[in-house]
Amino acid sequence: MKKILVLILCALAYSTLSAQTDENKKSAFQLSFVPPLSTNGMYASQYTNQVSLNLLIGVSQNEELLTWGGLSNIILNNAKGLQWAGLSNYVGNDGQGLQVAGLVNINKNSFSGFQLGGLANTASEMKGFQFSGLTNIAKDVTGVQFAGLVNIAKNVRGVQFSGLVNIAENSDCPIGLINIIKNGEMGVAVTYDAIGSTVASFRSGGKYTYGIIGVGYNHKTINNSLVTEGGFGAHIPVTPWFRINNELKFSAIGNDSDEPVLNGGYSLIPAFRIGKHIELFAGVGINYMETKDINNHKIFPNHSLWKKEGSTRLQQLYIGYQFGVQYIF
Repeated sequence: MKKILVLILCALAYSTLSAQTDENKKSAFQLSFVPPLSTNGMYASQYTNQVSLNLLIGVSQNEELLTWGGLSNIILNNAKGLQWAGLSNYVGNDGQGLQVAGLVNINKNSFSGFQLGGLANTASEMKGFQFSGLTNIAKDVTGVQFAGLVNIAKNVRGVQFSGLVNIAENSDCPIGLINIIKNGEMGVAVTYDAIGSTVASFRSGGKYTYGIIGVGYNHKTINNSLVTEGGFGAHIPVTPWFRINNELKFSAIGNDSDEPVLNGGYSLIPAFRIGKHIELFAGVGINYMETKDINNHKIFPNHSLWKKEGSTRLQQLYIGYQFGVQYIF
């Protein structure tokens, strides 16, 4: 094994010297250890390669088909095809194809295709799909941003989906608990529902979708009455003063206790706009709730579509209602 490694290093060292006089600056294949130990030598940063195998770190001007890096790929101009790196891919101009990195993909200009980053993806103009464990950043997006924590963009023609926050100037379809959209909609609502929960919630989103996050009080519980709520909604615009909201919400009642009441469901909610800032709404929905605290049976509605009572668990499927008012900023 040591002899093989020595031979590889010797070959790379020889290539480093011999490639200095190569004026073609194109290569079908590059093998690199770390710059300048490369088959393209000290001028590797000026080469356009069809295929690059970078044992640790590789640098090139352009890549045409396949780039694989044990740690990082550094492409100073354009990249096409597949760029795969254990840590990071860097493209100094435009990228196209599939980028996969354990940590981060960085494109200084546009990227068209699919970016998959363990932590983050960046591009000036993104056409395609960005998927990251933490964050996606782009100026203009045509396609989908999917992030575990936050998406940041300027103009989005497509969908933003995040585990927590979407930020943009223009985005009609953000899907996240909190959506800070400059030309979107944000408001504060107070709601009351069939199981006795009064909740103040922050609602934020774009033209069609929005997120819900709230806290409140339930007057039917025995001990802990704190309510926390989260969910997603979708508007169906009908007229400037009337729309139909579809909401998928989940709540925990007594969520800081060992045995909270869990409730979740879908609601169809007509909403009427009064003036510029006030919206009144009321609707019905189908809900499922359960708890391991059997002493909290009073919170369960008297009517049900399905109900199961055990010695350690209460479960119920029921038709519920909610109504409320929202102040839109």
